[in-house]
Amino acid sequence: MLRFILAFTMLIGSLMLSACQTKMFDEYRKLRPGMEKDDVLEVMGSPQRTQRFHGKDRWTYVFYDDKLRQEKEVQFFEGNAVYVGDPWQPEVSAAQADANNEASNKVLEDEALRRFQETPAAYSTYESEVHGTDGVRYVPNFKPVQ
Repeated sequence: MLRFILAFTMLIGSLMLSACQTKMFDEYRKLRPGMEKDDVLEVMGSPQRTQRFHGKDRWTYVFYDDKLRQEKEVQFFEGNAVYVGDPWQPEVSAAQADANNEASNKVLEDEALRRFQETPAAYSTYESEVHGTDGVRYVPNFKPVQ
């Protein structure tokens, strides 16, 4: 009899817990961009995680729907929701961004080296043009004035 009561209590508790999680997911679907923070708090309650990123406040809600973990995010700018959906993911990974930056830096370094190597040749060309050693110059023959 004691086992039956314990099993029944656990069954009721798990049903209530799963109902709360499904309710939370249904409540999340009510959120829309443009809502104020107070409105979001009334609908969803306190978030599991808050973060400030790229000038926006990010609130993360974690709940379970059919035994699947759901993580949803609400982003605020100046007190109003501007994004409601899945957590933001960068377009490229950090490793890929580093590789792209290294490639860009390599191109810039090669260009700087090429210009540095061209500079002495350009300077000597400029110097010979100024001094007139780059070609034959016509020097007029003047008659002395009497």
